[in-house]
Amino acid sequence: MNLLIYAGPGPWRDEALAVAAQFAGQVATSITLVTGGGIRNAELIDDAVARLGLPPDVVIKRRVVEGTPHEAILTVAGETMYDLVIFGRFQRPLERLLPLRRSDALTRQLRTAVLRVSGPARSIRRLLLASGGDQHTFATARYVALLATPLQASVTLLHVVSQQPVVFEPLAPLAADEATFLAGETPEANTLRQSAAWLRERGVMVATRVRFGLVLDEILAELHEGDYDILAVGTHHAAGPLDRVLLEDLTGDLLDRCPRTVLVARRAAHD
Repeated sequence: MNLLIYAGPGPWRDEALAVAAQFAGQVATSITLVTGGGIRNAELIDDAVARLGLPPDVVIKRRVVEGTPHEAILTVAGETMYDLVIFGRFQRPLERLLPLRRSDALTRQLRTAVLRVSGPARSIRRLLLASGGDQHTFATARYVALLATPLQASVTLLHVVSQQPVVFEPLAPLAADEATFLAGETPEANTLRQSAAWLRERGVMVATRVRFGLVLDEILAELHEGDYDILAVGTHHAAGPLDRVLLEDLTGDLLDRCPRTVLVARRAAHD
């Protein structure tokens, strides 16, 4: 994998490096470390190299860029293709309460997968993959496997059966409980079974969960109750104005409200 890691100043810098150090040396062939703020922050890159403890066969590239952290990351990310961009949350905890301050702005602008670190650094042992029950689940599962396999972490596949149907969409009968839903032949149930089987074939320990209710609330409730270390979600861009009206901006809301590290997978064109 080709990783881009932000090593410059930021409120969650130490936590981001601590999370990356758990797997970067095992999955990366090349890592680019970038800082904003110009030459005065160059020594932070050397500090990051020491913290990551990378093996000698990993190629390390250093980039010192003028401008804000956002500008530095977008500049370097636009120069070549990266498999994953890693950075700490740039908002401090109280800033999330301010109006019109969305924490997903940088993630939206990047066209690659993102690991946005937030909260205290935790050993990665349990990952929660929130599945919409569509083909994006498989793209997310691929990124989850890249982290879970070297760390021998377990994965829980979660699907929330929304109790708030999308307007204009014909109402379908809902399964009454988790076991009934998982045994059914809906596209969502089939997706959960197939993605779970795919992960197990790669040696990942997998559990499957179904919850019923408001999607955002149920994902956050499962994250809290299961004490997961990372939340993994997929995202895609709305195809047109109607999509923007009908589809909930779930990924953005999760990035705003999730207290843990979030992995945002991108679906490649060939997926």
